[in-house]
Amino acid sequence: MEDIEYYYRHFPVLESERLILRELTSYDIRDIKKYSADDRLYTYWGRQMSYKERDPSEMFRTIRKDKQPDCIRWGLEVKSTHEVIGEINLFNIQNSRMGEIGYRIAYERQDKGYCSEGLKRIIKFCFEETSLQRLELRAMAANKPSNRVAVKCGFTKEGTVRQGKFVHIYANYNLYGLLRSDLYSDKDVQTEDTVEQENKESKKMYSY
Repeated sequence: MEDIEYYYRHFPVLESERLILRELTSYDIRDIKKYSADDRLYTYWGRQMSYKERDPSEMFRTIRKDKQPDCIRWGLEVKSTHEVIGEINLFNIQNSRMGEIGYRIAYERQDKGYCSEGLKRIIKFCFEETSLQRLELRAMAANKPSNRVAVKCGFTKEGTVRQGKFVHIYANYNLYGLLRSDLYSDKDVQTEDTVEQENKESKKMYSY
């Protein structure tokens, strides 16, 4: 099990039944533009389309080599067609313990289970291969498909923020959370206290 920062340098390629979740590259520009430049995807996005989303080639043209990564952005490639149809992002990571999830799928590919399939695989990765203990996501209350994905993937609705700031606008949005302990029993999860106790015992063993 690694701290999530390890995977900033070693990108985690994941696989599900129909998808390969991998790093996006300049070879994906045409596919990215199909969804990122579609105005329909910004109805519940909390902001307007950026110039880089309108022209995805800008995303790769302006990458700074000295900039430290602070998120993991998976492209969702359909195995049968090798087409990238969307992305799932893990960001706002705090102390390698909790992180936030965001996702978007090409309009024509929605309601086909791709987003929930990809997110379930990422959840498994986060809780089985990293030190993350909590994932959370926010969805505008009016965005029914996004809320359905959250529930389908096991997230608990923790409340509704009324007229809170959602990216660049103010709207009602739902906050969802998922803990490692929601999916794994105490026997499968090492809490901080358990790890600390094991470290103390280990030091005692080698102190003689």
